[in-house]
Amino acid sequence: MDYQEYVGLEKNAIHSATDIWKEDLDRLGYFLVPNVLDRSTITKLQEAVDKAWNKQLKKYGEPLLRSIGDYGVARGLMEEDPIFFDLLTLPLVDKVLDFTVGPTSILHLQNGICLYPKEKHNQGRFHKDFAKDFISDKLLSINFFFILDPFNQQTGGTWIIPGTHKNTTMPSESFIEKNKIQITAQPGSILIFDSLLWHCSGENSTNKVRRAINHQYTRPFIKQQLNYPEMFKEKVDMESKLAQRLGLWAIPPRNVDEYRVSSPKLRTYRAGQG
Repeated sequence: MDYQEYVGLEKNAIHSATDIWKEDLDRLGYFLVPNVLDRSTITKLQEAVDKAWNKQLKKYGEPLLRSIGDYGVARGLMEEDPIFFDLLTLPLVDKVLDFTVGPTSILHLQNGICLYPKEKHNQGRFHKDFAKDFISDKLLSINFFFILDPFNQQTGGTWIIPGTHKNTTMPSESFIEKNKIQITAQPGSILIFDSLLWHCSGENSTNKVRRAINHQYTRPFIKQQLNYPEMFKEKVDMESKLAQRLGLWAIPPRNVDEYRVSSPKLRTYRAGQG
């Protein structure tokens, strides 16, 4: 493509797919990576999400889950099946986190999203997953949508409003209608977006459930949705990358004794975590 150049105006240099992702994330607030998960992994995750959701539906009951806007959301997935730990250590996840919220970022949430046919889902209203009224000069939170079923108009693919991660005000209804776009993608793809981006789920007009897994990662000083360090402190190697991702290296000491330890490795909030 040919275009005019201007003195003092720098041009984005593209040398790799990562450079494309960076520019898309900065300008649009999202990018899509296809074919990350293979068919066997997708099937196992579909089954595991269904099992986790059905177990939680039975435990908490439909009336309560509907009343709190949690119907169709399976939370704390790693407690239900260890397969969900594997998603935290995918090479692509590490690669993206390194140039976004940083290598010391931690998991804020991991939820299974089950969009049932003709159901009004709580995620069906436009929202942002990092609902703050300010914009930071550094990215603080990022989402990964692991797509397990086709995303399209019929299944209720996610709607996004590109560029809205750059503003502190809510977009007007007219702006949303003019600028929203619906994500279409095949199972195994990952939709990655700035958590400040306004988005919502579509409406599922098929006769099958549409499933996805939502990961949100933040810088380590931001509180997690669930207390993952407490949930998994006995289940993971404290010296592993997985432990760091779960937030086990970013726990405030409970008292002065826990702060004044003989070695930095014994401190519950380790040095260099941000």
